[in-house]
Amino acid sequence: MEEFTDGAQIVFKKNPNYWDVENITFDKIVWHLIEDPNTSYTAYNQGEIQLIKDVPTEEIPSLSGNSEFYIEPLMGTYYVTFNTKKAPFNDPKVREALSLAIDRKHVASTIMQGTYSPAKNFVGPGVSDMAPGSSFEKFTTKKYGDHFNIENYEEDLFRAKGLLAAAGYPNGQGFPAFEYLTNDAGYHKAVAEYLQAAWAKLGITMTVNIQEWKTVSANRRAGNFDVARNGWVYDWDDPSNMINLLETNNGNNDGKYSSSEFDKLVKLARKTTNLAEHYDYLHLAEQVLLKDAAMAPVAYYNEFWLQKSNLKGTWHSPYGYWYLMYGKFE
Repeated sequence: MEEFTDGAQIVFKKNPNYWDVENITFDKIVWHLIEDPNTSYTAYNQGEIQLIKDVPTEEIPSLSGNSEFYIEPLMGTYYVTFNTKKAPFNDPKVREALSLAIDRKHVASTIMQGTYSPAKNFVGPGVSDMAPGSSFEKFTTKKYGDHFNIENYEEDLFRAKGLLAAAGYPNGQGFPAFEYLTNDAGYHKAVAEYLQAAWAKLGITMTVNIQEWKTVSANRRAGNFDVARNGWVYDWDDPSNMINLLETNNGNNDGKYSSSEFDKLVKLARKTTNLAEHYDYLHLAEQVLLKDAAMAPVAYYNEFWLQKSNLKGTWHSPYGYWYLMYGKFE
């Protein structure tokens, strides 16, 4: 990294000590740090930038079939975090009611325009289980069933209303107004506005608090929120990379969820040298999270971006990384 200008750009130059330096094609790569997707989209169309990650959501319908528009799998889950240190979100019935009131199929296919997939559990597709080529998600569905009925939202909504009444808020009566913290990139604002309408069906009032990303991240970590958007993309192929986020002392546990039963299962999964036991413990841990509504899974990620047709030799990993070192312009 040759240069870092906060809010402007990061400049990388070829490292003469890199093991494969003779095959590195670019002498320099510049990443522009642009908060507004419309600004980056304009720069892309004017030929000033060759690849952009944040595509304005309103432009996506017109990009269908465009050879420069890419959608590829990304191992991760988009979810909602509840601040469990604040009432009424310290009540699992309340959290589950808010979670079940989300029409995940509608969010993924309509709000997110098919660029995401509806979440049926917490751990999504692409994550391995015991056998080579197996799927943790598919095993969950087979053994435990899906926690969310994405094909019958009305049934989940009915359950949500019952849970809210059981928590002492029939038809939302007496439920305090609260804020949903998010930033305004990608679909975050549109999802927030959908959640506002979805939770209004329960008789609940939620206002959307939009802040720039670095402020959202700081406030979420400090616990300065009621409910907030969240998400995680895997660093390695193991369900623990997602599930362990909700461990009591995990630094990414922004909602401060805590369960001794869950923590015990996570520790057992971490300590065992038996691979089958490792996955069994993690399946059980995921079930605890879902039953406690420790968070509200919304959708499984896909990555979408624009890339100029003359930029060749790059590739995108399902872990969310772009490999540009062997790229070239044709």
